[in-house]
Amino acid sequence: MLVNVEALAPNNSYGAPQFVKRGYYEDVPFTCSSCGSNEIWRAGQQKWWYEVAKGYVYSTARLCRTCRRRDQARRAEARRVHLEGVVRKRARDA
Repeated sequence: MLVNVEALAPNNSYGAPQFVKRGYYEDVPFTCSSCGSNEIWRAGQQKWWYEVAKGYVYSTARLCRTCRRRDQARRAEARRVHLEGVVRKRARDA
């Protein structure tokens, strides 16, 4: 899958990432930092992350899909609890 350099988010580094130098994305194996499972960050996922989501070009996958979803749910729940507390505090102070 070819790299569209114009679609990448601008960065102020002194060099290009390996996939830019190579000119195409390739599947990258990684180990999930949460559960330790061996995973593969597919070329299509990388293209979406760097070119569509405008992710930082030196970032890489660190969590498997299951752990990433669990982390997103945890953060959403924490946000919900926080906002409920803010609403209660404002109602109490009013």
